[in-house]
Amino acid sequence: MSHTLKLLLRILLTRIRSKIKPEISETQFGFVANKGTTNAIFTMMMLMERCIETQKDLYLCFIDYSKAFDKVRHEELFHILDSLDIDGKDLRILKTLCWKQTATVRVGGEHSEETPITRGVRQGCILSPDLFNLYSEMILRELDNIQGIGLGGHNITI
Repeated sequence: MSHTLKLLLRILLTRIRSKIKPEISETQFGFVANKGTTNAIFTMMMLMERCIETQKDLYLCFIDYSKAFDKVRHEELFHILDSLDIDGKDLRILKTLCWKQTATVRVGGEHSEETPITRGVRQGCILSPDLFNLYSEMILRELDNIQGIGLGGHNITI
């Protein structure tokens, strides 16, 4: 990635972060300043202790986010960003730089036709952690709207 592109992305991040940051819940620990795994474990342990003290059931769900950056759907992320009232010019720059990408496969010196890349945030891009957090936050909000399923007489929700 060129130095010019890195500078442009840093400026763009500064401009859009003010719109993204308020959308990220306090329960998000990944890619958040002054938070991390240690904070998440501490919070989980405190929650467990409280449930033991109050004799409440606690169900935990651990999600494997390996390769999650590769799963972000560009079109959905663009709609999310569009709903945040981000400046149209910034959105166009973001869409052009990050999403109008193609890939080719080279076999024996021959290149395939270009194929559009429609998923994933760029590895190593300074925008990617914020974009991923926003995307995953919106998924979790959607899950909150699900009424749950019945299992053994209990209503299970996430």
